[in-house]
Amino acid sequence: MLVLDPLRQALSGEASHQILNSNRISQDPRGTAQLPANDEVSSTTTTSYNIEGGNNQQIYVNEYPQYDPNLSYHGYDLSRDVSEYKFGADNGPNHGDVANRPIPPPRKSHSNQTSDDKVVNTKADRGQWTGRFDFFFSSLGYAVGLGAIWRFPYLCYRNGGGVFLIPYFIFLFLLGIPLFYLETSLGQFTSQGVVQCWRMAPIFKGLGISMSLISFFMIVYYAMLVGYSILYFVLSFRSKLEWATCGAWAGPNCTDDFSTFVMRCNYENTYKDPNGRCYTWTNQGLTQIGWWNIESRIQYRKPVLPSDDYFNNFILNKSQGIGYISTMEWPLVLSLLAAWVLVFACLCRGIKLSGKVVYFTSIFPYVILLILGIRGWTLPGCGRGIYFYMKPDLSRLADGRVWNDAANQIFFVLSVSYGGLITLSSYNKFNQKILGNTITVCLANILTSIFAGFVIFAYLGYLSYITGQDVENVVSEGPGLAFIVYPYAVTTLPAAPLWSMLFFLMLILLGLDSMFASVETIVAVITDQIHALRRYHTLITLIICISAFGLGLLLCTDAGIYWITFLDQFNSSYPAFTIGILECICIAYVYGSNNFRKDIKAMVGPKNMGVRVFRLFQICWMFITPIIILALIIFTSINFPALRLGNYNFPHWSYKLGWCLVALILSGTVFYALYAIIHFVLIDRNSYRVLINPEPQWGPLLEQNRKKVNYYHGGHKGALVSVIDRLKNRTLSRETLARSKSTDIDIADKEGSIFAQRPPSRVGSESAV
Repeated sequence: MLVLDPLRQALSGEASHQILNSNRISQDPRGTAQLPANDEVSSTTTTSYNIEGGNNQQIYVNEYPQYDPNLSYHGYDLSRDVSEYKFGADNGPNHGDVANRPIPPPRKSHSNQTSDDKVVNTKADRGQWTGRFDFFFSSLGYAVGLGAIWRFPYLCYRNGGGVFLIPYFIFLFLLGIPLFYLETSLGQFTSQGVVQCWRMAPIFKGLGISMSLISFFMIVYYAMLVGYSILYFVLSFRSKLEWATCGAWAGPNCTDDFSTFVMRCNYENTYKDPNGRCYTWTNQGLTQIGWWNIESRIQYRKPVLPSDDYFNNFILNKSQGIGYISTMEWPLVLSLLAAWVLVFACLCRGIKLSGKVVYFTSIFPYVILLILGIRGWTLPGCGRGIYFYMKPDLSRLADGRVWNDAANQIFFVLSVSYGGLITLSSYNKFNQKILGNTITVCLANILTSIFAGFVIFAYLGYLSYITGQDVENVVSEGPGLAFIVYPYAVTTLPAAPLWSMLFFLMLILLGLDSMFASVETIVAVITDQIHALRRYHTLITLIICISAFGLGLLLCTDAGIYWITFLDQFNSSYPAFTIGILECICIAYVYGSNNFRKDIKAMVGPKNMGVRVFRLFQICWMFITPIIILALIIFTSINFPALRLGNYNFPHWSYKLGWCLVALILSGTVFYALYAIIHFVLIDRNSYRVLINPEPQWGPLLEQNRKKVNYYHGGHKGALVSVIDRLKNRTLSRETLARSKSTDIDIADKEGSIFAQRPPSRVGSESAV
């Protein structure tokens, strides 16, 4: 408030005018402000005011109002604006008396409505969820995707079954939930995409670019998995499923009748060979008619499920290796195109449409999975698979690959470090509760993965029973496990084509859920950086879909499954780990976890459970989570697991290409940091503090939320900057103290020398005599 008391004697009557730059005026009982009738009041207009009344009058002008529309500040309603009062010719018949009319007294605010209900987004209409559960189902669908149904079972299968759950649960509570809460809180507080949300420390804004790249490469091969599901869905519209029996595409080991896989050899004129073979006597001598020992039969010729050969030989037409590309599989091209058409159709109108689609796509898969589970748990031999799934082989805990795969799966299945959680939460209302959604989505995700494991291992136990093999040897491991076991499982159900259609429809919906958030992450990065492009949201979405489709054509070749395994290995391990540890460093040490706690407190209120248990997350972000991730990176670098698909070992050049992909993803973080140093420090000649201190634009996107945060605790200084300033001040204080001491000593020495050179006074000499 500006107090203009010194001017009261210089102003007299109606001839005196004082020009003030202001857009808001509040009245004080000690004076009355009169407004001229021909004035226009705005934030940039100079206005003249007449002062009347006496020598004791004062005018209080609020030049920089900071207020929340729903709060009453000391009994005054600061939301009243001068623009509420009419000036000029539109005032009606009595507009000439406006100059002599006092401003009405300020009114108290009694509104209990949340400001978010009346938000007018001045930032080019950035979207917001329209339903109460839009964010919950979107984040649930994003997290509970193909990673739970497709990736988790085959990682368990590869890593010894139940032993995989031990590191999996450890990393869930020490890595997954803390990072999930960090990203959703950050996105909701800033209402910005994965680049602009890091304005708290500009040197870390490149994290958003790396998140966008990791999301882009993920949707490239995720779309191909959806394409496989679409192709199977179309092929299910037949009276009999082709993969139920061995066809022309089958290999020599394909077996669809396991009742004749072994036979009795106790008939007349039969002979049991010690090696497991059955012979019969004929005129030509002994003739083999089969096998009586199943172990010997499997050692000689391992049976292959029809669905296994169908997927590898018919759907994929799989080549010899990753470098052997000879044909383009046009059914896969059309299926991939159909997947991207579905994605674009659901995202072309933004989150208003996709936020409603996820209500169905998130719930329907649970229904189908439950039906398949009920059927699988009634089959003979299902206990074998469940026993293998739940019994931990503790010796496998010494294998570094088990720990690496568990941590990798937590990042993948919860989608932390991929940017989608920040994007989805950025469309939340500012005061929405976060902790409940975090715990619910994380637990639902893990329980879904475990439940899917019970389903698929029940069928693996059944296949082990009918083939006589151990569970770990029933099918070949790899990303195609879900397209081998599940398709064969539906052939055991009555009305198999119907259940096949429903199952693959479930896989399509699961894949689309995850792709929605990933594509929206990339779109949000572009539109948040260039606000003018928000009106072209549909066009940008189309360009991204076309680009990903073009790159995905490599996966439609006969070597496509090898490239999917390659992308799955290198796109989701080291880049995700590195982004996760940098997130913790930025929040905990550069910006400051205490500052972040104040932000969350201003957002959801001091009594929210997320604020009360914040210390637990703070400990994880500062110590536990970064230390575990760093240990994983170091240990995995020393003992990098071999890249395999079944019995195929990837060549050495594929590892070099994989590290180039990792470098490309992380280059967004590195190059932006270099750009920030060159641009802000070297060219603009700013202090290095600008790199690690929050930007002026840091904070909530909407102005009323920014004012609310400023009212509660004002602006923040970065924690690292504060530490540096304290150390600098302490050093300066010591130097100043040392300098002052040395100055005192010099003065004392100088005074001593002067006194020593001074001749003795006469009085002193006489007294001495």
